[in-house]
Amino acid sequence: MRFLVDGMLGGLARWLRILGYEVRYDAGAKDNDLLTIAGEENMVLLTRDEELCQRAVANKIASALVVGETEEERLAQMANSFGVRLDTNMAETRCPECGASLIEKSKSDIADEVPEESLKIYDQFWKCSNQSCEKVYWVGSHWKHIRQTLEEAAKLARLEQ
Repeated sequence: MRFLVDGMLGGLARWLRILGYEVRYDAGAKDNDLLTIAGEENMVLLTRDEELCQRAVANKIASALVVGETEEERLAQMANSFGVRLDTNMAETRCPECGASLIEKSKSDIADEVPEESLKIYDQFWKCSNQSCEKVYWVGSHWKHIRQTLEEAAKLARLEQ
């Protein structure tokens, strides 16, 4: 499943990428452009704009009005509406910044790009394949927050069913 996310949902775009989904996000995209892209590229349009969602439905474009106020609520809605899995798999995770695939790298490959302490503590690293991004990731202490957010979203998804 591929998503096109409007400018009000940048956080959701990042989360969906972490979960391994292809997500296109441009904070400055105009409504007409979003409708054209979603229609031509067969993407699900996610928006907080009721009028835009209604226009998408009228044009037979798959879309959803995202109503949650928190990321957990929004992720729960995605799980219930589109079957989004609420667990991570680093083999599928995409770069949260740009959406490109991640490539596993050895410590020696990224030694100059990662804090020394992280190199000592962690063994697995991934680098964005997009040459204009090339961010490096590892499963560090921030993953506790990621897991908690996904667990809360899963609980909410079960309650909403």
